[in-house]
Amino acid sequence: MKKQSVILILCVVLIGAAVGAAIWLQQRPSAPAQPSGEPEAGEADLDQFGTNSVIYFEGEMPPADPLMVGRWKCSANEGWHKVYYDDDDEEGHYWGKEWDEADDVLEEDLSYHGNGWFRWNKTNDTLIEYSTMDFRDVPIAHIYRINMIDSSNIIMAESNNRSSYHFIKE
Repeated sequence: MKKQSVILILCVVLIGAAVGAAIWLQQRPSAPAQPSGEPEAGEADLDQFGTNSVIYFEGEMPPADPLMVGRWKCSANEGWHKVYYDDDDEEGHYWGKEWDEADDVLEEDLSYHGNGWFRWNKTNDTLIEYSTMDFRDVPIAHIYRINMIDSSNIIMAESNNRSSYHFIKE
């Protein structure tokens, strides 16, 4: 009986020592890596980022295209206005709005993020606008190909090449 008690106590002590060693190994700082010129797996090479470089971390939005941001009017229909904001919707798009005074709609008639508002995103020469509605957020995509853009002009065509539009910055 005494022999079994000693073995049991010894087993409990060994298990406790193993758990303690595992905890200690996890919490202690790792030894510095040997300089080999290349970062180890999972380790970022901090020298690749210059002082003035921009780094985007997961969850951060890159800035909106500065050439797009602003208020624009259609050259063929001067009552048709589009405004592209650099305010993100926290889902990977930016906000914008449009209205056509020929339809007797003015900017002040638009309810905030309702009818007339859209979410937009520009990738290379493709612009996608997702229209929103007052009562329901069911995005309707309008896809355009940007043919030309500079600080005062945008020429874009619908993705099906039916119509082309020229907007001038106001």
